[in-house]
Amino acid sequence: MDNAQLSTANDPTQGSSIVQEWRIQILNNLLWAIVVLGGIALITGSLSDYNTMGERAFPYIGVYTLSYLAIGAAAILHRLNVTIRALILLIVLGGIATFLTITFGLTGSGRLLWIGVITLALIYFDIPGGLIGFVLSLLVMIGAAVIYVTGNVPFVAPEVLMVQDTIEDWAGSITLYVAILVLTLVPTYYLMKHLEVLAHQATAEAARARLHARQAEEQAQALAQQTAQLQQTEQMLRNLVQSLETPTVEIGDHVLLAPIVGQLDQQRADTLLKRLLAVVSDRRVRQVVIDVAGVPTFDTMAARGLLQTVQALRLIGCEAVITGISPAMAQTITTLGIDMKTITTARSPQDVLLRRSPL
Repeated sequence: MDNAQLSTANDPTQGSSIVQEWRIQILNNLLWAIVVLGGIALITGSLSDYNTMGERAFPYIGVYTLSYLAIGAAAILHRLNVTIRALILLIVLGGIATFLTITFGLTGSGRLLWIGVITLALIYFDIPGGLIGFVLSLLVMIGAAVIYVTGNVPFVAPEVLMVQDTIEDWAGSITLYVAILVLTLVPTYYLMKHLEVLAHQATAEAARARLHARQAEEQAQALAQQTAQLQQTEQMLRNLVQSLETPTVEIGDHVLLAPIVGQLDQQRADTLLKRLLAVVSDRRVRQVVIDVAGVPTFDTMAARGLLQTVQALRLIGCEAVITGISPAMAQTITTLGIDMKTITTARSPQDVLLRRSPL
């Protein structure tokens, strides 16, 4: 594994991209869930507020509607940067949490919604986002405490202000809020970091697996090339051995000498036949002298091979003469009853040249 491939496998941005995709999927699902549930809440809540408050409910209904439209736009416009879409979600939820905290005080669900807002801020904007959300939530709660303790703010319903909350109540509530927030955010933060580590490890392992697969493929290709080269070399060596086993020498005008040295078996007889046919055809040879003086033993198989060679050469218009038959070999041929009548013989290649009539 070279340095470039190793750095790619260990690139932390690979794992971060997986976590970012996870964040995007959560954001998309969360936005659409709020669109569906928020639509139902917008209709039912608006009707309930209007029945309870009459015309005083119109500002609340307007705020609900604008918040719903903002969430719907963030859910639909996927081309927007994920940071912008997450920021829209946090602003809307933070605004609703602020509204609920100031309007309903300790009896409302504003504090619970703030926990969700800060958790999302931590997920999408890391520690700075979580700290900003935490500070804003504390400022909102302190402001709400002042409103409820003094009880002189006109935009809070009188029936709500009738509940005379004390500083002790708000201090205890804020302390409990901070404790619950810490218990929620700390595990969430470490879970995110652990997921990033796991994503990075999975990405690195996948990159290494792809690299190993590519290296294995390259090695397989190299082995295939080496095998092909070895086969070519082997074929060349075979051709060389065949040419050495059956050498051919031109000893006259269109006359070729093919001395045979060693045992003549069926395989070698086939090789002799193929080589002589190829050479005779290429060089336009008219006569081939096959010298068997170097053959130690002569049996039926050797004789059959020579007969086939002579007949094949005749078919392509070339005369074949066998020379070098020793007395012992002649006696063996006679004993075995091998018919050599159709084969032209001579004592030596020199005798063939001496008695050869001019062409």
